[in-house]
Amino acid sequence: MMTTKILFATDVHGSEKSFLKFLNAGKIFKIDVLVLSGDLTGKSLIPVTEENGVYTADILGKIQTARGKAELELLEKDLRSAGHYYYHTSREEFNKLRDDKSKIDEFFGQLIQDRIRAWVSTAEQRLKGTGIKCFISPGNDDRFSIDPILDASEFVINPEGKALRIDADHEMITLGWSNPTPWNTPRECAEPELEKKIGDLVSQVGNLENSVFNFHCPPYNSQLDMAPKIDNTTLRATTYNVPVGSTAVRQAIEKHKPMLSLHGHIHESRGLVRIGRTICLNPGSEYTEGTLRAYMVTFDEKGVRGYQPISG
Repeated sequence: MMTTKILFATDVHGSEKSFLKFLNAGKIFKIDVLVLSGDLTGKSLIPVTEENGVYTADILGKIQTARGKAELELLEKDLRSAGHYYYHTSREEFNKLRDDKSKIDEFFGQLIQDRIRAWVSTAEQRLKGTGIKCFISPGNDDRFSIDPILDASEFVINPEGKALRIDADHEMITLGWSNPTPWNTPRECAEPELEKKIGDLVSQVGNLENSVFNFHCPPYNSQLDMAPKIDNTTLRATTYNVPVGSTAVRQAIEKHKPMLSLHGHIHESRGLVRIGRTICLNPGSEYTEGTLRAYMVTFDEKGVRGYQPISG
């Protein structure tokens, strides 16, 4: 009986180090299918200014400096590892650009696209000829401008909004959208719309019993969706956690009973639970540390045969 081994990760948020570990894990663990699902891109743009051969980066209030090209290369590598985007500028140019929000956003968007394009190219170079399938799809935080880059690859597969075969016996449906968040992200919608999107995907699946749901948003009140409650006035996290997942996702799992359900979105809610017969998992994320959090899952035509969390 043939088995398929997948490695599932999510929420790398621009971390080059985490992404490269994801690719390398394919060969290390002899994976058949790599799945990177949701929130591929980072959130911060860091100016690097130069004065008298000293480079300075203000990293979210923490100042780091580099002297000379060698130290600068290390600083840039650290920035990429933590998921930051950066650009070189003078103090004068930075002061001019700082107040031009539209120009900053345009520039930020270009850097995001450049990194996704580079990642796709790296995946193609490292994985072609290995026999490993590679699925990479966006999440609620990701701009729509990255989709054409993912779609253009002849090797990397963007499964977003599709029903695709993982192997001869298993189909996977993928949805990067979430229910509403306090952050007004690009791919979020009300629960009835999310329910419709899921229903459209489910209708394309031939065998739901052997299917995989690859939904970025976790099911509501599943312990995979516990996050600090956000104060709606200050948009700051409070000291206690509440479930923030999707009721539409939970209802779909309860109704259709897929073999496996893959989730992310809530970085601090790593874990594995069962909803009925369905194994649901969230590998969590520690992308700022350059750490890869993932799950390795093995299954055959009769169902899931094993699973193991991966961290490193």
